[in-house]
Amino acid sequence: MTRRTILTISLIALVLIMTIGLRGSTQESRNQMPDFGEVQTSAVATFASNLTQTAAAHPTATPTLTPTDTATPIAITATEGTATPTPSCYRSRFLKDVTVPDFSPMQPGQTFTKTWRVLNNGTCAWQPGFRFAFYGGDPMGGTNFTLTQTVDPGQQLDLSIPMTAPGGTGIVISSWRLSGYNGWFFGDTLTAKINLGGETPTP
Repeated sequence: MTRRTILTISLIALVLIMTIGLRGSTQESRNQMPDFGEVQTSAVATFASNLTQTAAAHPTATPTLTPTDTATPIAITATEGTATPTPSCYRSRFLKDVTVPDFSPMQPGQTFTKTWRVLNNGTCAWQPGFRFAFYGGDPMGGTNFTLTQTVDPGQQLDLSIPMTAPGGTGIVISSWRLSGYNGWFFGDTLTAKINLGGETPTP
């Protein structure tokens, strides 16, 4: 054989050996490659197992209803300008109508003076500076006045207000009360009741 022939045969043999080796390697790789369905099933099982372990390690907390904090009462204090409550020792009791009894007939524009008699039935004296003031209804031209004398407990006092009957007809009422230094009212409400344009009705 010539040298060229020997080289040719050697080259062919080498190619055959490499081809056979490559086919064997490919077949082995195919034999070793896992089935796709098996891989997918295994992955799903592994994921589910991990979820189960996580849930076991961290159980879901059940919400619990708890009562809210009870509001703390707020103390309310009187602000500046608020009338001071009337001390309980100041009292006044109505005794009688000295003039112009209730439902006295009057004509529009007629003037008169209404006088009430009251009793200090409290335990504190009424001081100069206390007022006898309009409280409600129709003032009928009357104005407030200020006490200038001390009225001790148990003493009586006549309170008088000049008035003028308003226009119209029917029953007209004017209400008045005693009040202290800071404007708080105390005692019975005193009223003047007149009957405009008519006879004295039966109460």
